Amino acid sequence: MELKYVKLYLLCIPVGILTGIVTIPYHYLLGKASDLRHLLFNSEVNWWMHLLAIFLMWVMGLIIHYGVKKCRSISGSGIPQVEGAIYGRFQINRPFKALVLKFTGGLASIGMGLSLGREGPSVQMGAFVARIIGKWTHASVSEQRYLYTGGASAGLSSAFIAPLASSIFIVEELEKFDSVKIIITSLLASTIAGTMAGWAFPGNLYAPINTSYPSELSIVGITLAFILFSLLLSLVGKLFNNCLLYFQQKYSQIQMSVYLKVLSVVIVTYIIGYFFSDLIAGGEDFLLKQADTTAYTGILFLCGIILLKLLFTALSYSTGFPGGIFLPLLVIGGLTGKVFALILIRQGFLSAEHCGFFMAIGMAAAFTAVVRSPVTGIILLLEMTHKFELLIPMTIVVGITYFISDIAGVRPIYDQLYLRLLPKEKEDSNSRHTLSFEVNADSYMQGKKIEDIILPKDCKIENVVREGTHLPLHNTVTQPKDRVDISLPSCELEKLYRTFRNMANE
Repeated sequence: MELKYVKLYLLCIPVGILTGIVTIPYHYLLGKASDLRHLLFNSEVNWWMHLLAIFLMWVMGLIIHYGVKKCRSISGSGIPQVEGAIYGRFQINRPFKALVLKFTGGLASIGMGLSLGREGPSVQMGAFVARIIGKWTHASVSEQRYLYTGGASAGLSSAFIAPLASSIFIVEELEKFDSVKIIITSLLASTIAGTMAGWAFPGNLYAPINTSYPSELSIVGITLAFILFSLLLSLVGKLFNNCLLYFQQKYSQIQMSVYLKVLSVVIVTYIIGYFFSDLIAGGEDFLLKQADTTAYTGILFLCGIILLKLLFTALSYSTGFPGGIFLPLLVIGGLTGKVFALILIRQGFLSAEHCGFFMAIGMAAAFTAVVRSPVTGIILLLEMTHKFELLIPMTIVVGITYFISDIAGVRPIYDQLYLRLLPKEKEDSNSRHTLSFEVNADSYMQGKKIEDIILPKDCKIENVVREGTHLPLHNTVTQPKDRVDISLPSCELEKLYRTFRNMANE
């Protein structure tokens, strides 16, 4: 193993540790905020206490708004921004400031009850930590890319205590690029952060869910049930994507002062919280209560709850306040599974004890329908629930859901959110961008004269740097560890990024 890789892998250790140190208190404080909300909504308090709470939430919302305005990179989930940083499209110049604002902004947004999840901010905070360590250690451009993947993976792992799924998410969704170094860096950091989170939050929230196989269904019956269930989840996934993007577009077009906008969102949040205190924020508590086989819920009522959660999540995300969509999406998928199970129970095909089976599978399949990362969805739910007997049925439903969603034209939500972040210059064919790559042994670029390296149209090598020295472009033969700067049209950056990484064997 080369010394530079040893350095890179060693750097992943502090990335994982520091990400855990940041995100574990974040998770803990969100739990305390949930306790305060339950105390407010489930206790008999004077009417003026409710008015005071609404006023304080409004002030918090305004502070969050101006924080996002001051540092736009912290808005929303943060996962598309991390993807852009890995590509080299976006630069994280002041990571400590962004880290503080993301931490406090996400804590306030989710703490006040907006239907957002903790995983997106955790991923981005991990990337901020990776950038801080990269700056401290003077990491190269190539090393910084790998540190971003390690930090992002560590953040997701600490949010769900799912190190393997977090590493797969990096490969399947963020990088969309298979590399041994990516897998090792993400696994190292995510295992450390996930282990720390496991120590801080022992036990398994999802252990009480009964996921036993419904043996009363025949092979034909379970096959038909899986197909219908996958179709339902694909429709829910398409509705989720469309609503999220529609609300995001319309919210920015509303001609209203920011004070009234924020107040409107706060009032909606408070009303929903008043009647369904477990449903606001991530909604995990509501889902776990529904997993109780002794709890009876009407089908129409639960359908209304799913629609309410979906629309509330779209509204919450449209504000641009820091917060992710993973957890609300998993809740919607789980509740959809409960509805499907209740229908089968009412028709006499299923007993009540098997609701949890469809709820757990529904969470993975809904994730797949929206995010379009099937392997991540399967492994994530297996790690969250520890119900490994679900592997085969979950894989079947997730596979069918992925296929149906593909036919229905459901595009990955993070890809669509990422495209909305791109500057207007992306459509300008004259705008150019520079990407830097490190030439590795046995790569296409290694051992070639610069003029002999064939690049895609409108791309050219601008600089070759060897041990800090700029080399002439004419007659220079590349060597391992050379840094090659390639100029390309901005509109082609995302398309050519992986091509150049393959050429450099980075």
